[in-house]
Amino acid sequence: MANENAGTPGVEELRAQFDALQRQIAVATVGSAEDFVALLASPEVDALMAGITNAAAPLDEATRKRVASWAKMRNDMATLAKLELARLRGLAAVADTEGASNGG
Repeated sequence: MANENAGTPGVEELRAQFDALQRQIAVATVGSAEDFVALLASPEVDALMAGITNAAAPLDEATRKRVASWAKMRNDMATLAKLELARLRGLAAVADTEGASNGG
């Protein structure tokens, strides 16, 4: 019986290709991710969220809770974006190291 998988890449080869693609994506997107984190975690956005929170202070409790929730979500998004940026930087650093060792 002929092997149905003859000529197809094995799992390890596919994993290596997947890892290489992830590193290429990281290199291509790390700059945009840095820009996103810089904006999302900026003092200007801090001031905007504080202004919105202060403006909502005299409003009803439901509105104040929604605004507080928005502010918390923005902080959580900034935290997650920073974690993703660190991951992308790590992958990009590996890609840079591989490129240097391959004469790239």
